[in-house]
Amino acid sequence: MRERNFKALQQQAYDYIRERILNHDLSYQQTYSESKIAADIGISRTPVRDAVHRLYQEGLVDIVPNKGFILHKITQQDVLELYEVRSAIEGYCARKAASDISSPSAVQLLSQLKTSLEKQNQLHLSSQDTEIFAAEDQNFHKILVDYSGNETFQGLFNRYMYQLKQLACSSLRHPGRMEHTLCEHQNIYEAIQQGDPGLAYEAVSVHIKAPLDMNLESVYEEFP
Repeated sequence: MRERNFKALQQQAYDYIRERILNHDLSYQQTYSESKIAADIGISRTPVRDAVHRLYQEGLVDIVPNKGFILHKITQQDVLELYEVRSAIEGYCARKAASDISSPSAVQLLSQLKTSLEKQNQLHLSSQDTEIFAAEDQNFHKILVDYSGNETFQGLFNRYMYQLKQLACSSLRHPGRMEHTLCEHQNIYEAIQQGDPGLAYEAVSVHIKAPLDMNLESVYEEFP
């Protein structure tokens, strides 16, 4: 019972800190005390400390010994590793979907991707809001990864969602990038629809590589 309660408190602390990170409530310029957060939540420091270690493993924070933690600043190495992980995972998922094109699950996948494309097109034509578009961009890729049914792939994708959205927002601010992103997503959809595994894999590779240089350049400009 005590272990169950501890895990519940650890999850509470994790959810609290992660939500504040995702909502941009925390600053890159500040060191955060585990004791202060524990007091804010109304729990002991130990589950907060364990939650911070979990967030560290997910690349969201860096631990400052004897002081607390700071937000993790995305580095060029992070960008390159994310590119490689995404290329491997999403390329495989697209190829699998194209190979299974005659199956009912692939038909459902195409329907979901098409719905996402329609939402992206509406956003492109109307608001041009990079934050909202980036969220739907992320949804498009999550649909593809979820299709694989591979829990390891899904776990890795979910782990990097925050960093992926940060980088997507950064690249989408470049003139024309939103339109190009939409076109690249359309190419992925059509390659899967045609049942061409090689073309689907290539379409994903082209799409993921397209903003790479933009993201490498923006690391020190936007995440100081």
